[in-house]
Amino acid sequence: MNNLKRLLQPKSIALLGGIWAKNVYAQLRKSHFDGDIWPVHPTKETLGEHRCFKNLESLPHPPDATFIGVNRHKTIEIIQELDQIGAGGAVCFASGFSELGPANEKEDGHKLQAELISAAQKLAILGPNCYGFLNYLDNITLWPDQHGGSQVDSGVAIIAQSSNIAINLTMQKRSLPIAYVLTVGNQAKSGISDLIEMLLDDVRVTAIGLYIEGFDSVQNFEAAAKRAAILKTPLVVLKVGKTAQSMAMTLSHTASMTGDNIAGTTFINRLGCIEVASLSNLLETLKLFHFIGHLEEPSIASVSCSGGEASLIADQASGTQIFYKPFENPTKEKLESILGPIVHISNPFDYHTFIWGDTERMIETFSTVMNNPFELVVFLLDVPRNDHCDDSSFQCAIDAIIATASMSTGKIAVVASLPESMPEALAKTFIAAGVTPLCGIDDAIQAIHNGILLGSFYLKNSSSLSENVYFSKAPRTEHIKLINERDSKNLLKSFGLKVPKAISAVNKDSAMALTARARLNFPLVIKGLDFAHKTENNLVKVNIKNNSELDLSVDEMFKRAKHILVEEMVLDSLAELSVGITRDNIGIFLLTIGAGGIFTELSTQRVNLLIPATDKEIETAIDTLTISSILDGYRGSPPADKKKIIVAIQAMTQYVKENLSIISEIEVNPLIVGKEETVAADILLTHILRESET
Repeated sequence: MNNLKRLLQPKSIALLGGIWAKNVYAQLRKSHFDGDIWPVHPTKETLGEHRCFKNLESLPHPPDATFIGVNRHKTIEIIQELDQIGAGGAVCFASGFSELGPANEKEDGHKLQAELISAAQKLAILGPNCYGFLNYLDNITLWPDQHGGSQVDSGVAIIAQSSNIAINLTMQKRSLPIAYVLTVGNQAKSGISDLIEMLLDDVRVTAIGLYIEGFDSVQNFEAAAKRAAILKTPLVVLKVGKTAQSMAMTLSHTASMTGDNIAGTTFINRLGCIEVASLSNLLETLKLFHFIGHLEEPSIASVSCSGGEASLIADQASGTQIFYKPFENPTKEKLESILGPIVHISNPFDYHTFIWGDTERMIETFSTVMNNPFELVVFLLDVPRNDHCDDSSFQCAIDAIIATASMSTGKIAVVASLPESMPEALAKTFIAAGVTPLCGIDDAIQAIHNGILLGSFYLKNSSSLSENVYFSKAPRTEHIKLINERDSKNLLKSFGLKVPKAISAVNKDSAMALTARARLNFPLVIKGLDFAHKTENNLVKVNIKNNSELDLSVDEMFKRAKHILVEEMVLDSLAELSVGITRDNIGIFLLTIGAGGIFTELSTQRVNLLIPATDKEIETAIDTLTISSILDGYRGSPPADKKKIIVAIQAMTQYVKENLSIISEIEVNPLIVGKEETVAADILLTHILRESET
């Protein structure tokens, strides 16, 4: 970590390469970097105003940071030399490493990346296949291209796996102060998690935005995100790889572990990270966190001079955590006295245009709203474009909002319905007055919603910070084996899962004898074992009521299966659930709960958690399901014992905990929930085959 800090906050920088090193030099000079710049070139005498050194050995001392703009094979040699002389870190610009994959034995990108990592024993590395970084706090631009940022005293940090996305984000005109832009490429040595940890030590960083194609390490990211939550430094995540097409592109571009969309989202949310869906969402959410911070309550007020704007912002909040709390009576009465009887006082608040141009009355109106307790007050304002229009008539609203802010300690934002209706100069004017400018109603509403979500997470002090997610380091493989239902039930039963009383047999005589000896009670169920999809293959016979039916059914089943299961039919049934635990392709385990069995047609709704999950988290998840109304006792039917459901689910998670390296999937469907008991009627269990078994 010390070398990573040396890399990102260097006092001396070495530059190697041709045109790309020259470009970095130009950016360093442009940003007025006040440290040492040491171009290294075997034949050139100077680069700009700086003399060139023939090789690394001739440098005055080991550089803190080095930009390496040469081919991939030469890059490995330079990395090894930098490590040996005690340099801090390096930006590896070259591509052609693990993002290529094993094209052939001579050009195996994974092999080259392994050599690169081996060469850098102590050296910090960004990349390979990345542009480098921009440190706008200390005027350090180790960057081979143009960028749109400038020096700040504090701001948000952005970590991106795509250098092109990173460049685009620096060009934003939303007045978002950016402190760092860090690109990681293939994450060979220093990954996203390492950079988060380092940024959390810099008090000048107010929030961290992440453009993720793949986690460097699930465990390291979890540790970094938990630390961020404890420090209340927001992490805002835009993760790609949600479609088959983007996942394919990701694997070829960065060779990172993409992760399943649902599992990835559940993982991110569990840690208190805020997931966004677009770059504009990312920027506006970061802006809110920088200037305002998280929101402790959902009570929001909207103020505009248009009924259309009031309706629009009301509709946009549908489905979010935003609550437009009604005005208290004293506030309502005062607003009525200021505006007269024609104006209807409600929230969202349309104050009409009767007072437009009367700055004093506008200030009185706005201040009255601010005196009502709200977590955040939003003023909607779009100014005309000044190249075609005269915007002077809007100065009254600008002055009134700024004057109101100067007299209030409350949180204030100004929202332009379109991003282009908030010119950068005006945004900076608002910022100087303590008012946060948000660009575009859609993104502003999403940012406010995200602020409320994060505040709620902090308030709950979620138990998700206490235990690490279950994670398997075992290699992902397509080779899995089905554990037959009898063995599956025996395995899960030993962990506390209740299963029907049953016997298994390989011929008719033993099936009849064992059924009698075990004193199984009718009605019975017969199933063919060693098949994943029994119903589709006519391998299930239910409601066998006597020995005569049993004799015929066993005879018929052995015509289709070599191994059968005979078990007691579960009669105590109020509802049926489906409970599954699947291993994601990055090694985490997703718990999915929904309606099961015959109730699947009633509702396809599912809830997802990562394990381990607390009893309370599981109960809360179940309560969000439509089928929960049946579990609670529907139309006079008795309620289910939800504690028994939780015991069953926790038995499944405990089995996973004890078998992390081999679990592929567990599905219990149906989990029959009765008045007295909760029983796993059917189990599908698959294990990952070890190499010796394939």
